[in-house]
Amino acid sequence: MHTAKRLTIAYLSMAGALLALFALNLFWGSVALTPRAVAAALLGRGQDALAGSIVWQLRLPRAVMAALLGAALSAAGYLLQTFFANPIAGPFVMGISSGAKLAVALTMVVFLNRGLLTSSLTLILAAFAGALAAMAF
Repeated sequence: MHTAKRLTIAYLSMAGALLALFALNLFWGSVALTPRAVAAALLGRGQDALAGSIVWQLRLPRAVMAALLGAALSAAGYLLQTFFANPIAGPFVMGISSGAKLAVALTMVVFLNRGLLTSSLTLILAAFAGALAAMAF
């Protein structure tokens, strides 16, 4: 089998798996909804307001964000491996995640010593700064 044909089959099967898992993410949850109820809620034809709000406010944003996060992580890994020309380069191997953890820990210690509480934004910015510092070293 030719390489192009194998790659086409592989990409189509991965796209199909992504769509199937995306749909499964919409159907599964703590509240049981039938595929017909989910489809009706997505098309705006549903009579059940609870099913519509569950799909539109909980399940659909969660599924979209999971897909976007997976795409972003794969792109980041590809860029990291390309930048360093190393096929095993990763955030744990390069020490980037350890730098982020160190910055978060230091931020929490400094803020707690002064009796201040840290917000999520503060910790995210500290992790970003620590990851950048580790990457620079």
